[in-house]
Amino acid sequence: MSSEGSWKIGEIHFPLSEAFKISIESIRKRFVRAAITTAAVILGIAFLNSLMMMSAINSVVYKQAATPAYQWWLLFISLLVCGVGITNSMLIAVAERYKEIGTMKCLGALDRHILLMFLNESIVIGALGGILGYIFGVIAAVIYAFVSIKNPASIVGVAFTQPSQIIPGLSVLPSFLSLLILSITLAVFLSMAATLYPAYYAAKLKPAEALRYEV
Repeated sequence: MSSEGSWKIGEIHFPLSEAFKISIESIRKRFVRAAITTAAVILGIAFLNSLMMMSAINSVVYKQAATPAYQWWLLFISLLVCGVGITNSMLIAVAERYKEIGTMKCLGALDRHILLMFLNESIVIGALGGILGYIFGVIAAVIYAFVSIKNPASIVGVAFTQPSQIIPGLSVLPSFLSLLILSITLAVFLSMAATLYPAYYAAKLKPAEALRYEV
């Protein structure tokens, strides 16, 4: 008890490891919805990787360094659609977990704890989507090389291993490595950015209203 006669309430701790554990468990329970959300990330990142690698292959074969502007617009639109899809999926996930969120808040969870839980979930989905999107994008680029180019094996080898200018500061790295870094970074950023509003909305739910909600 403090000197002024009021009780001092200790701070509630929510370890990052525990937040990740809850996020993984939530993904496991709602695997189908998480898989659909991850698929949206995979498609956007796969398109990015295939575009980049095809550009690298064309630069080796045809000495064509520039990528047509319309392809960048297509990439932008695909990533935008991907972000909207993630936001919509996360909003539905919040609606499905109203009572769970209300219970956690009644047990002492703070707004930032709920926010952290959803953002951790988006990091896991983004990282997985980035890795799988990179793999599928590279496969698409290899298929393109084998279908449209003579002696594709050597061309693909040069395009994948030559230093890349994709990310400033990483030009000393091979194309495949710099693209992997770009894929994971962009996927995690896109997933987190698209989850910010649903996570904020979930964090601001009032416990009583959340517990009364019927799905």
